[in-house]
Amino acid sequence: MPNHKPDPPEPYQVVGQRYELLRQLRDEPWGEVWLAQDKVLRAEVALKLLPPEAPDRAGAEEFFELETTLGLKLRHPQILGVLHVDRAERFLYLVEEPFAGESLASQLTRQRHFLLPQALHLLELVARAMAFAHSQGVAHQSLNPRNILMEGQDLRVANFAFPPGNVDQALALELRAYEAPETVQGEQPTPGANVFSLGVLGFRLVAGSLPYPLTFDEPFPYRLEALPADLEEIPIPLQNLLLRCLAVEPEDRFADAGAFVEQFRQLREQWLPEPAPRRRAERRSVDMKPALRRAGEMSEKAWAAVKPWSQKAGQALAESWAKHRPTPEKIFKGLGVLGLLVMILWGGYKLRDYWKSRRPSQPPAVAPAPFKLPELAGGPPMVESPDQPQVTQPPEAGPTPPLTPPGEMKAPAKKERYLLLVATYGKEDQARGAWRRLKAENIKARIVKTKSGAKNVYQVVVGPIAGSREQAEDLARRIKNIEGATPKIRKLEDKPAAKSTAKSKPAAKSSKKGNK
Repeated sequence: MPNHKPDPPEPYQVVGQRYELLRQLRDEPWGEVWLAQDKVLRAEVALKLLPPEAPDRAGAEEFFELETTLGLKLRHPQILGVLHVDRAERFLYLVEEPFAGESLASQLTRQRHFLLPQALHLLELVARAMAFAHSQGVAHQSLNPRNILMEGQDLRVANFAFPPGNVDQALALELRAYEAPETVQGEQPTPGANVFSLGVLGFRLVAGSLPYPLTFDEPFPYRLEALPADLEEIPIPLQNLLLRCLAVEPEDRFADAGAFVEQFRQLREQWLPEPAPRRRAERRSVDMKPALRRAGEMSEKAWAAVKPWSQKAGQALAESWAKHRPTPEKIFKGLGVLGLLVMILWGGYKLRDYWKSRRPSQPPAVAPAPFKLPELAGGPPMVESPDQPQVTQPPEAGPTPPLTPPGEMKAPAKKERYLLLVATYGKEDQARGAWRRLKAENIKARIVKTKSGAKNVYQVVVGPIAGSREQAEDLARRIKNIEGATPKIRKLEDKPAAKSTAKSKPAAKSSKKGNK
């Protein structure tokens, strides 16, 4: 008996004697999604169809039923709505919200990354949806771009109950990078594992790459020994947030997506403050019909009074135009007069500039005194130009000044010296940008070029600063308000003074004279 493969779903096919298929929306690992017309409710819905020849049909039925249960529980604007599960002659199908979006994974194959405002917007929408799910005690079984649907700026998180399905090998390896380390080792996904997936998604949206290189012939899809790749592509205020999501141990991450959203909002208020909403004036309900009726009556009376006069004026203008119609000769004369007026005005403008230049110049205004920073001491000279900063080597502590000999006056207290490490960048242009922002606030900084392995990095350094630690901390807080990152405060230790042997030589000479 020859094997007969069942026909795939086709447009205008009726499923369950109720839903007429219109067109296919997308193809997912656990079935095709079609836009359909509900003949009973006369509304459009989406059907997720699982054919009988699909592999692991028994397990898929359990996932379909669980997805329906979770769909009735998770009602959120950014979560795909699931209404019903049923069986037809050939199909097991889900009735879903008719969201005609494509997966985020498909969009990421066409563009490397999104612009920063759009990337942060998408990340926040996904995080809000997951925060609501975690508040209901639900964790996504496979949070990755394949289960995030987009249509314009609208977004839905889908397939909460479905594990990763069968996809091509390259996409399967990339999607596996979104799984937390404990999930790769066989544990069930938890809210902490979903937070790890949010961290990977944030790197992919902002930097355009996964945080860790993928491994092909190893059981673990990535290696967490080194810092994430392309870390310099992530803005500094966002780096710590995403690095905490990517912690190896679940207890080192955010407890759930709700804690992530709260920290994300605080970061956005400090880094990208939103404009305050405008207060709308309270509108009073006033009946305008009587006033409009009176205004209409007054306009009709005014027009009746003005109409005869307007007709006479129009007739007089027509007669005057016919009698005094301009000839070409008059037109040329008018243009000549207009040109003469233009020349007179231009000459007066030039004459004004001439007399203005002959006046004595006013003395320049005295600029206000710049803001004074704590006293700087030690280190190489700081050379600055109006265009770019001077790249120097890391400063070294200078020699300790000699102590004041004991006398009538008491020696002043010795000042400590501190160095502020503002930030480290992978590109010199980024470091120059930070240097210019600090310079605009009267903070003298310099750029130190160092090596990190085989790669050049650029550190923005302020100091050395002579004074107390409180002064250094005050300056660090001021820099944090400018750059959004807390500088590291490093205390510089003084080098021990070399023992001088100059005084020993005269003593030796005197001893020789005594012997003679």
